[in-house]
Amino acid sequence: MWRQIKNQSLRPSVGRRRIAQVLAALRYDLSWRFARPGAFRQRFEQAIANLPQGICLYAPEDRLELVNEQFCRIYNQPMSRLRTGMKLYDVLADSCALGNYPGRSVDEIYSARKAFIDRREKGIFLQELGDGRLIAIHHQPLEDGGWVCTYEDITERRKAEAQVEFLAHHDSLTELPNRRLFTDRLNHAITRAISGNACALLCLDLDGFKDVNDRLGHAAGDVLLKNVAMRLKDSIRSDDTAARLGGDEFAILLPDSSTTSALRVANELARVLRDPYFLGAFGSANVAASVGIAIAPDHATTADELMLKADQALYKSKSTRLGLPVVFDNRLDLLSGEEASKAQKLPAEKSGADELREVANDLARALQNGSELCLHYQPIYDAKNGQPVAIEALARWNSPVRGHVSPLEFVRAAELHGLIDKLLDWVLTSACHEATRWDDGLKASVNLSPLNLRSPDLFGSIERTLRETGLPARRLVFELTEDSVIDRSHDTLERLRELAAIGVEIWLDDFGSGYANFEYLQYLPCHVIKIDRSFLAEYGKRRQLLGGMINLAQACGLKVVVEGVETVEHQSLLQNLGCDLLQGFLLARPVPSDQLQAVLSPGLPYHQSRSIAPDVNQSAGSHAASIPSKA
Repeated sequence: MWRQIKNQSLRPSVGRRRIAQVLAALRYDLSWRFARPGAFRQRFEQAIANLPQGICLYAPEDRLELVNEQFCRIYNQPMSRLRTGMKLYDVLADSCALGNYPGRSVDEIYSARKAFIDRREKGIFLQELGDGRLIAIHHQPLEDGGWVCTYEDITERRKAEAQVEFLAHHDSLTELPNRRLFTDRLNHAITRAISGNACALLCLDLDGFKDVNDRLGHAAGDVLLKNVAMRLKDSIRSDDTAARLGGDEFAILLPDSSTTSALRVANELARVLRDPYFLGAFGSANVAASVGIAIAPDHATTADELMLKADQALYKSKSTRLGLPVVFDNRLDLLSGEEASKAQKLPAEKSGADELREVANDLARALQNGSELCLHYQPIYDAKNGQPVAIEALARWNSPVRGHVSPLEFVRAAELHGLIDKLLDWVLTSACHEATRWDDGLKASVNLSPLNLRSPDLFGSIERTLRETGLPARRLVFELTEDSVIDRSHDTLERLRELAAIGVEIWLDDFGSGYANFEYLQYLPCHVIKIDRSFLAEYGKRRQLLGGMINLAQACGLKVVVEGVETVEHQSLLQNLGCDLLQGFLLARPVPSDQLQAVLSPGLPYHQSRSIAPDVNQSAGSHAASIPSKA
């Protein structure tokens, strides 16, 4: 070594620097070798005390040999409570007493920790303390059988990491998923859709947002966007995804969703977003939403393509300026920008969707003026004594432009375009007013759409109507179609239970013609089932099927109505089978309110003449036209 120093000294600058380094190393080494024992320990303790991590050193017999103040700060254990020589069990017991291990016993903690120590493995594990902090523990076994652990509070680091991760996939203003996360979920949903689980994509754009920004400022616009995001999150299922794609553009992913259910959700979202917004110091604002809908795999099998189709439907929704959701169809695929605007002016043949949209527009005006709509009433009779028990209210629309509009058509239009709640309000109010003129034993029966059950204001609206008209709840019946019972959500069932609790009767309409079965009666608060008219058709096992359904329903404590009673033979068959209630043309046709009293006065008209059903030689179209549709 000395030789190397002498040779290098021939080069003055390099040599002097190397000599200084060597002398510094020697001085450092000798200072430790010849320092007093007390000075070494003092410097060691200072180093341990100033570590940013907590540290514990244990001897082979599980006795504490060394601990620093940072460990005590992490675990809220004063240094005075810990002493050299304490057993690991006692250290853990003291920590438990301070609340660091809520819900766990010291024996459980010690057994798990001891099992790990005895394996003589090094490792890192995480521990959550009672106050929610997260501690990273690094365990290192020592050759003599002891071990050393360092402890680091990583709570803030994990929060920062989680925030960075969150912002990478979420919009910073609304905290909704951003385009990146939404696209990932959309790709996954489309993969499932191709396998048979259809999904729906809703693209949504705010109408009037620019006006809010111009009038109240961008800060008010930000508050509005946050409110829109909250309403979206509150209005969808936990499995659905609402995302902000940018500006005032949002998207909703509905996994396992059909076109019908997507339209139902879209109409509900459009209704919710139309309610006024209160923006604190900025004042209030009103906006609406245009919604475009595309379904996978019907319309597309990739995320980009499905997004394009939903955007095209959204453009169509915005261009109509009606605030009505639009489902993509193939005609939209050829139209964009100015082409779509021009196409609306061309005298082309209207699609079914366009026709229903125009029906909805006319219906909205009819509901406002109230002069075009009316109710017809059809009684339901007791099969034994012939007395009327209930009277079903059926909506009819005589448009000055369209003439008599089929209930099937205008109810469908109301469901698709957000008018079904307004239609129910009109029918319910009119029927309840009329029912107050009837005998106190007669019930008024009103049909509910499946979409009505999704309205959070349904129960309150019914209570208000009963209070304002004075009709007792016990005299009101709601007939539910089978489709409405398919939705077993907690909110739907709770609304039905609330109605049953105040005395309103729930009848299950069109039973047996679709998906409904007796399994529904286990959870549905139902009083009566109404067997569909199709079971009265001539076929070999008609008597057995009707008899079995009637007997089973009655065994469950339910009454049974059969609708579509059109011949004396129908009436006789059902009476012999023990059916409770009957409804049909043989007994009474739907009539306006001014003719109802004449129908009710004689009691059940048991016709002994020929059947009033159409002759078998009549065309199917003529037969269908003679039977009024239900609404």
